[in-house]
Amino acid sequence: MKKTILAVAIPALFAASAQAANVYDADGVSADVYGRMQFDISDDGTDTNGEGSARMGFKLSSVIGDGVSAIAKGEWQIAGENSDDSEFTARHLYAGFDFDDAGSVVFGQSDTAFYYAVAPTDIFNTYGYEAFTLIEDGRQEGQIMYAGEFGGFVLNASYQFKDDSFQLSAGNPDAGFPGVDTGYALDNSYAATIGYNFDFGFGIYGGYHVEDFAVGEKKNLALSASYSWEDLYVAAVYVKSDLDDIVIGAFEPSELTGYDIVLSYGFADAATFYTGYAAQEAEGKVNGANAKADTADAFKLGLQYDFNSNMKAWAEYKVDGLEGADDQWTLAVQYNF
Repeated sequence: MKKTILAVAIPALFAASAQAANVYDADGVSADVYGRMQFDISDDGTDTNGEGSARMGFKLSSVIGDGVSAIAKGEWQIAGENSDDSEFTARHLYAGFDFDDAGSVVFGQSDTAFYYAVAPTDIFNTYGYEAFTLIEDGRQEGQIMYAGEFGGFVLNASYQFKDDSFQLSAGNPDAGFPGVDTGYALDNSYAATIGYNFDFGFGIYGGYHVEDFAVGEKKNLALSASYSWEDLYVAAVYVKSDLDDIVIGAFEPSELTGYDIVLSYGFADAATFYTGYAAQEAEGKVNGANAKADTADAFKLGLQYDFNSNMKAWAEYKVDGLEGADDQWTLAVQYNF
């Protein structure tokens, strides 16, 4: 599958996997293996914990005919023995076709097309995504997904079939958190993101996502922009979600609005400083009464150091501005192959 425009726009240090080992390449057939091992020391304001995790993935390709290849990908998150109840979690599982300059069509589990509209601010290793809670759903199964690039123009589209055990991602999708059961059955959903990347480093995207549940409906909108110049990267995302008949405990949200802004700067060849601010506001009813409240208010700082192309370490600190919330920090080391 060809690189998406986001892989060019976002600095390579934030990629989920920096390396891949080609284990077979002959007669139009290739197979790559990649993964990572990681250890985190984190503090949520109450306890300080140390947890290990790993990730393993395979990318496969074989030529079918002139300009057409069969492609497949499998990727799994592996938690430490005592880190999580879901110790082995699927992230990406799909197979499909790549049509060279016409794009690719795949079938299975991966990000919805809407993700590509909010991805410009997905630069944090541990934190991030506070503005997108209950809006961007993360990786989903049972999808048909299209991705195409035509010059600077980018098009992503996806359709998801019925899912009786619909899940939401929790937090930064790159951090490996397992999905959260919603209790809602999804009848179907469809999403699309279009974007354009200019030659001078500026990119702009717009995304739309409709989810029809057995009870209720959710419509998501995202607008984003990013700019990269040498070692500097800045990006911003605006998201909005309109919800009908969705009930979460005593809360019946009708509208969610979020903002996410990030900046990163690389220096001394191997170090990168990055920061961001995310906010979200929810409107709806609590026990039948109209209500409005801030549901995210997070300022984050991060510093990453790359020892080489495989090994990196980082420190991140999150100031949580919500009433009663504690600040959090993480120290981590990660080896990619």
